Amino acid sequence: MIPTRKEVITFIVIAFAFSWLSWWGLYTWTSLPILATVLIGSFGPSVAGSYMAFRENGWSGVQTLLKRGFEWRMAGKYYAFGLLLIPFLFVLAYWLTDASGALLLNEPWLVIPYFLYMLFLGGTVQQEYGWRGYLLDALQLNKTPLQASLFVGVVWAVWHIPLFLMTGTGQASLPFWAYAVAILSFTLIISWLYNVTTMNLWAAFLLHTTFNVSYALVPLIEPGQVSIGFLYLTLLLFTTAIVLVWKTHGYLGYDHLEQLEAVEGSHQPNVTLGRDTGKEGNV
Repeated sequence: MIPTRKEVITFIVIAFAFSWLSWWGLYTWTSLPILATVLIGSFGPSVAGSYMAFRENGWSGVQTLLKRGFEWRMAGKYYAFGLLLIPFLFVLAYWLTDASGALLLNEPWLVIPYFLYMLFLGGTVQQEYGWRGYLLDALQLNKTPLQASLFVGVVWAVWHIPLFLMTGTGQASLPFWAYAVAILSFTLIISWLYNVTTMNLWAAFLLHTTFNVSYALVPLIEPGQVSIGFLYLTLLLFTTAIVLVWKTHGYLGYDHLEQLEAVEGSHQPNVTLGRDTGKEGNV
């Protein structure tokens, strides 16, 4: 069977409940630093994804899901895309903002330490086992890749809302509408790389991590002001996403038979092999 609507809702409820309650409780009732508060709550999506994997296949399902995040073998061109696209868009947004054309990276010598930190504690591992490792996989089994990706993007954007209400977070100084458009666009970009690498979670890890590293190192955000740089970045992400949707006719690199083979033996629940691509289902 294809994942039911109830299973998808269960995942979303767990992800939101864990994150939102953690953020609210820690922010309101403790003196924990904001960075630690955000970090702890960010585990919600991957906790939910791991629960769904355990629910379907026990601990072996969880182990399989976790291993999927570190399948290093991937074509060089996809490594280049995953590592270079987002930094390029950040730099371009900065240049469009700064008339001098000068790029002043915040602590450029910390790129590698930042990458490792962002990978394991800065959002990637905490989220990707859920957003791509479960939710996108489940939705693409009975929705078109475009529909599935837009749904994931909306859920992902809404999940961030509490961070806009908490002083000291990276989202607090940004307009939510721009952030939501950026997240939706970024989701489409991740979906393309994820699908074209046959559901390689490591590909999603690379994009998510390079986004967070670039966000930390390229000075687009002006405290207390509407960031023109971030608006440029949003426009660039949106344009890139539109190009990918147009070039792939909305399929975003998704090959139905390849994806079915890829999820066999993983955490995905009882995939039925006879489904037509894009057929509406029960999610």
